[in-house]
Amino acid sequence: MAETKDMADQLGDWLKMIRNSSLDINVLWQAEITKAGAEVFEKELEAATRDKHYSSHDDKVYGHMADGISYMNSDIDGTKNGKSTVGFKNRYHGMNAMRLNDGTKSRPGDHFVTNLINDEKIQKKVLQAQFDKYQELLGKEEEDEI
Repeated sequence: MAETKDMADQLGDWLKMIRNSSLDINVLWQAEITKAGAEVFEKELEAATRDKHYSSHDDKVYGHMADGISYMNSDIDGTKNGKSTVGFKNRYHGMNAMRLNDGTKSRPGDHFVTNLINDEKIQKKVLQAQFDKYQELLGKEEEDEI
């Protein structure tokens, strides 16, 4: 007769199987990898913003929206969990970008941010930067083992 495992043992076995079949990357590595992708996306968002919405208006307080793009190596709320976030440095620019992207009842949106996010060429650039950073980190780990 086969031995019956209790639920805790079955869940433990399942967790081991999942960990063995997936990449178990620590948060510090995740942060480095997503930072590389965020840097690429930041440059692309800045270029798209300059191309579509750059004006000659000289705002002494906030500057231009394209100059106010940044990334942070954390979640949107500042939690260090391996994610990186790209966006506008101040609320004023963020709200303007949202109105330009989504539109308002008096102005149709042009979806410049949405189109950038969904652009396969941009996605490939971001993924390539992340892959390159991952390979670099793997190389460092192998050097440490020698």
